Amino acid sequence: MNAAKLIGKPDRGLRRFQQLLWSSALYRRGYPLAAALTRPFRRLELATIFRQDLTGPVELFDANIDVDIGLASAQEVERAAETLHGRVPDRRAIFRWRLEDGCICFVARVGSAIVGYTWARLRPGPDDGDMLALADHEAFDFDLYVDPKWRGHRIQTALGSRKRLFCKQQGYIAIYSKTSVMNRKSLKGMRRSPWKPTGVVLRVRGSKRGGWPILTLWGSAHPLTRLRAPDSS
Repeated sequence: MNAAKLIGKPDRGLRRFQQLLWSSALYRRGYPLAAALTRPFRRLELATIFRQDLTGPVELFDANIDVDIGLASAQEVERAAETLHGRVPDRRAIFRWRLEDGCICFVARVGSAIVGYTWARLRPGPDDGDMLALADHEAFDFDLYVDPKWRGHRIQTALGSRKRLFCKQQGYIAIYSKTSVMNRKSLKGMRRSPWKPTGVVLRVRGSKRGGWPILTLWGSAHPLTRLRAPDSS
């Protein structure tokens, strides 16, 4: 029998292997430990900033499975934090704070299960150690996540397109995003879409106190600006 018939197209074979790996008990136990060990080396980030114009038509993309995508309720945000990040401390508190601080969340539902989410900030505010100095009618796209067991079904693409359509319908004229230059898969996807690169920056991730400058290497750092530490006096 032809080996190609057994594994299908190369990308499908890789996708099946990834889904088996991501759903394995060993991966779920080992990932948090690996993340903790490498965290100090991941604070410094070289990132590309992208902008998408929302004044024209926004193309919608569909997943290749039956999935329901929509604006999340407060209860669904809590469920997403608990079911998709149960072992991550403070995730529920972070999600609740986002809802109270000018952010929206879209979720992907398969049956009664929440299998993915994505966030957008609709007004100026902090994000991952920086300040997002959004102008009027600008939004910021961030934190898109799909359960590893459900990846490979274009859920991520469908989530993002529906969130951008919502922002357009609410009167927003542009949306920004930021992607690490090390995330080659995401960068490739962004460059095949209406996203346009507007800058490359060097920054420090996750600083709660702020104070770290943002070094602009090309273009503009907008909407990222330095997060000022709160006045202690």
